[in-house]
Amino acid sequence: MKKMKTALIMGAILASTPLFAQTTTATETVTQTQSQAAPYGDNPNIFKVITHKAQATVQNTAEKVDHAAQKGIAKVKPKVQNAWEETKEFASEKSVIAIEKTQNAAVKVNKKLNETKEGLIGSPNDQPAPIISHPLSQSSTGIESVPAQQAPSTQIQPLQNNRTTNL
Repeated sequence: MKKMKTALIMGAILASTPLFAQTTTATETVTQTQSQAAPYGDNPNIFKVITHKAQATVQNTAEKVDHAAQKGIAKVKPKVQNAWEETKEFASEKSVIAIEKTQNAAVKVNKKLNETKEGLIGSPNDQPAPIISHPLSQSSTGIESVPAQQAPSTQIQPLQNNRTTNL
């Protein structure tokens, strides 16, 4: 019971403290609200205040990042432009060389192809080979066939093996 009385008295004292506090005059509150016009109202929710402050911080950070990026771009842009021009010149030189080499390779391939055709088929400017026809009983070489001589046959007698092998 004693604890309950103490808690009740303490609650009453704490609740009445704002009544005894000295308040500011009306003119001071008007100037404060004019200088600090809160975008979230007079009695805001804590989440509205945190949201507003986070938004302001993010926007400030974005502006700083943009400023730093612009400075970096200004520093790097001449170097990149120079490198791009050199790359275009290098690529055009290499493409001219590649075209020349491709044309030379095409000429060489065509030349080799024609040489190979002439080697296998013959040149189209050459006279065709004559066709000679003979009766089937004649030789196409023009030489009379001579009977082949038979070599004297020597008979080889098999050797007799009189030895027996025991294993």
